[in-house]
Amino acid sequence: MKEIKYALLTIKKNISNEKELKSSFIISIVGMIINNAAFLVLWYYFGKTVGVLNGWAPLDIFGLYGFSMTSYGVVMSVFAGVFKIPEYIRNGSLDRFLLTPKNILLKISTSSLTTSAFGDCLFGIICFIVFAFANGLSVIQLLVALLLMIFASAIFYSFLLIAMSISFYLMDGENVSHGFYGMFITNSLYHGGAFTGVLRLIFIVAIPSLLIGAVPVEILKSLDIIKLLLLGGATLIWFILSILFFYKSLKKYESSSLFGFGS
Repeated sequence: MKEIKYALLTIKKNISNEKELKSSFIISIVGMIINNAAFLVLWYYFGKTVGVLNGWAPLDIFGLYGFSMTSYGVVMSVFAGVFKIPEYIRNGSLDRFLLTPKNILLKISTSSLTTSAFGDCLFGIICFIVFAFANGLSVIQLLVALLLMIFASAIFYSFLLIAMSISFYLMDGENVSHGFYGMFITNSLYHGGAFTGVLRLIFIVAIPSLLIGAVPVEILKSLDIIKLLLLGGATLIWFILSILFFYKSLKKYESSSLFGFGS
């Protein structure tokens, strides 16, 4: 409980700091919403052009962006410190997290936030509301959607942690980690019906891009309990593996700070 209270206080402080520059805070949020809307319109009209593709209707794109952008927004607005792991390794500032008794991963995760991620989260919620009204989702489906949002956020966090932890093993790990992460997040925003066969298997098992957007939409529409349980199991596996991989990788860390501790 002490660790959780510490994390909540850190998150509150981060948000307060960002809100000090109100105009910049608002512009970042609005700008990200506009940016995301451009991609949504692109894929929506792609769906309108090709029609139903492997069971995906044009309006399903709103569901895709609802899940993927909300999960991204939740993680990056609260646990954006994970994304900065390669930077912390490079400049030696990881030391300051190792020299205090609090949980290392929790401290790193809550050490930063991304202002624009609030815009992503808001945009995702709006998209999901449109999707829910368009499909007339029932109360049960809405409850399942909430659970799927949690799964998607956990998988996003887990893969982000794994991707950033790769930096512990490489001299130029920052570029590799960001490239690996980019391959994951980019494919999570593509039309869900475009992935079939081996390609679909890769982006479900090896790189779980479809698990934070496309698969939740498909589960929600069909209310397939078996798939829901499988997604829950996959979420747990990814989460455990990411934590184990982070702490194993942490043992590779050697401070690059001149004075032996980070700034």
